[in-house]
Amino acid sequence: MLILFPTQLEAEPFVRLCPDASVVISGVGMAATAATLASLYASGRLQEAECVVLAGIAGTYTDTLAPGQVVEVVQESAVELPERFRVVYHNEPRCTSLRAVSSYTVHTGSAEYRGAELENMEGAAFFALCNSFGVRCMELRAVSNRVGESFESWRVKEATEALATELLKLKNKE
Repeated sequence: MLILFPTQLEAEPFVRLCPDASVVISGVGMAATAATLASLYASGRLQEAECVVLAGIAGTYTDTLAPGQVVEVVQESAVELPERFRVVYHNEPRCTSLRAVSSYTVHTGSAEYRGAELENMEGAAFFALCNSFGVRCMELRAVSNRVGESFESWRVKEATEALATELLKLKNKE
């Protein structure tokens, strides 16, 4: 299993628990994620992985998800594209027993709520590239905040610790 984290901050709790895991810091946003995946593919490392996991924090639009809750994203869409160009990426079958959610991928600020439960900055690019490369993948997100809250109120430590715990369970199943 190869695990991508957008930032070192998101990766640190898991790396402490599992220092031998195959971890890559992919960078924040769709462009950085796409570039990292392309580089991993060119090196053959992406194809060697049984499963590639994108793991990170996310904001929620709903009251049904609480800070620290870890979910499996099964649908992504880059919502800032005009509707006629927007693609919805699906990742089925599910890989975990975690709650399955849909997410919007954004690159500037918060998207208007239109049905997705989460918001992140990398997922659509991750699904698009993994699907085009024929690589098995999954996306796990831990809720750190409500969309629109100031960064000072985010519960990043709680979210990254919960994410690390779920990833360790997943790794131990390998």
